[in-house]
Amino acid sequence: MLSAALATKLFASPLLIGLASLAGKRWGPGLSGLLGGLPLVAAPIVLALWLTDGAAIAHRVALTAPIGVWATMTYLMVYGFASARFRWQVSLLLGWVAYLAVASGLHYSALDSQHWLGVAVIPVLLLAATRLLPRALSAPLPVELPHHELLARMTAAVALVSLLTWAAALIGPEFTGVLAGAPVAATVIPSFTFAMAGRDPLLRALRGFLSGQMGFAAFFLVFAATMSKLGALAWLPATLTGVAVSAIGAHLVKAHARRSGVVH
Repeated sequence: MLSAALATKLFASPLLIGLASLAGKRWGPGLSGLLGGLPLVAAPIVLALWLTDGAAIAHRVALTAPIGVWATMTYLMVYGFASARFRWQVSLLLGWVAYLAVASGLHYSALDSQHWLGVAVIPVLLLAATRLLPRALSAPLPVELPHHELLARMTAAVALVSLLTWAAALIGPEFTGVLAGAPVAATVIPSFTFAMAGRDPLLRALRGFLSGQMGFAAFFLVFAATMSKLGALAWLPATLTGVAVSAIGAHLVKAHARRSGVVH
């Protein structure tokens, strides 16, 4: 059981982040962000907890995971605005400070038990992606992804996922649920994008992440609601719902960009 959980942490998340990065190379940072915003990291973390601690703990984590999206959305917005004035290191630091502040506030104010917040975050994510996040000003350019950068992204994912899973034993399942959506992919992919390609590709990636987070919230809402009846099969409707919501969100974001005459 433990070896299966360890394999999940060490292989599933970095592999999925690697695939999202390769998709970004082929189709642009917006798609990379969209895929990265899905529960590519959080789902393996919950699976690892299910394998090691049982279905009850995994269920409690899944219930609070959509609420944690409020913190991830704050991180993405702060990163995007900070990138206008600071380099990637400072922008990343400010984003994480904002993330931890909101995540801690949600937990210690007991708002992480208000499950309607997990539903409410989906339309707010759409608002953030279409109206609030700064927009790229230049036309998209081909994305370079050297092999060493891909390896560095995957290595960073291993470190962050392992840290979060280890911390779960210390902070309890509710706070773990809030932190299940911690911006692991949204740390790795945007930071490399910003450092290597500049701000406009970063903003496209962040907008993709906002769309992907809609699917993240939908995934865990469905998963938490169905896992008691379906068990492991709950991953199927949850995944289908998450992908569908992300796709719809991305379509609405692109449609708004076209109507606004803005480069997307």
